[in-house]
Amino acid sequence: MKMKMKWIIKLFLLVTLALPVVSCSSDEDDDPDEWTKGADFEGLPRSGAVSFSIGDYTYLTTGYGTNSNRFVDTWRFSPALQSWEQMSTFPGEARNNAVSFVIDGKGYVGLGTNSTTMFKDFYEYDPSTNVWTKVADFEGSARYAAVAFSLNGVAYVGTGRDFDGQDFNDFYTFTPDASGGKWTKVSSTPNKRSFAFTFVLNGLAYLGGGVSNNQNVSTFYAFDGTNWIEKEPLSDRDDDDYTYNLTRLSPSAFVLDGTAFISGGLASYNGSPTSSTWRYVASGDYWEEHQSFAGSVRHQAIAFVHGSVAYVATGRSGTSPFYDMWKFMPNPW
Repeated sequence: MKMKMKWIIKLFLLVTLALPVVSCSSDEDDDPDEWTKGADFEGLPRSGAVSFSIGDYTYLTTGYGTNSNRFVDTWRFSPALQSWEQMSTFPGEARNNAVSFVIDGKGYVGLGTNSTTMFKDFYEYDPSTNVWTKVADFEGSARYAAVAFSLNGVAYVGTGRDFDGQDFNDFYTFTPDASGGKWTKVSSTPNKRSFAFTFVLNGLAYLGGGVSNNQNVSTFYAFDGTNWIEKEPLSDRDDDDYTYNLTRLSPSAFVLDGTAFISGGLASYNGSPTSSTWRYVASGDYWEEHQSFAGSVRHQAIAFVHGSVAYVATGRSGTSPFYDMWKFMPNPW
């Protein structure tokens, strides 16, 4: 009888200890989806487009489709209506992998390639008149796959690649004026790269990822407008608490509610796209993973934010360009 009782007690303890594990797994499965389907882009599918947000709208233009098609159509997305509307056509030559930025309520688009020509021209878009105007050409070499951002009211353009496979690390500022604007060379970033990602957070611009000499770049920098400040690398962390590899090309990058995220991109040059999504913890200079992108894996998509929702649209996987759009609302952490 005592032997039987001991066996029953042991069985009860085993079942009891197993219950918290089942409960924890159920809680994780019940987390709301962070990615949900949005309104499809109404233009032709494409990758390597650019976007910029002004007021209550985001504008998308240029890009690369199928059969070597490049685009000059421009579209406006209304988050209030969840709909797209076609606007004035981009006046430059059709291209992909251009850059864009916003200064004083106007959008600027330039650089890029059409596979036979690299561009250094720039154009200004006035949303109040729906008119494009040519401005001063970029001061550096013509290039594609560069980055651009606005920091403390100043526009910066840099990095990128030319047809000889030369990657760049130079940066320039743009100051608009009545004569078409002025470009001024500023501090270069320490490493050459193209197809990088950038975002602006808490008064600093961050630059990471990309490729140099066809090898992934792992260095990650913050920029205060004068100095490039080296942060922890995107791979090969020394701290055992943070083991990951976030080196990638052309991911979607955005800042939502004061926090930066990257999603998707190519895992390596000529490699396959990834669907992973990561949040940057600036206070500790490390990254934490979120739910993977729910659409088809892709790179060279556009990303933008309105209110408490981030959007990722278009992009490419292999030879297939996309027109779908996805909304991202992160769960609390």
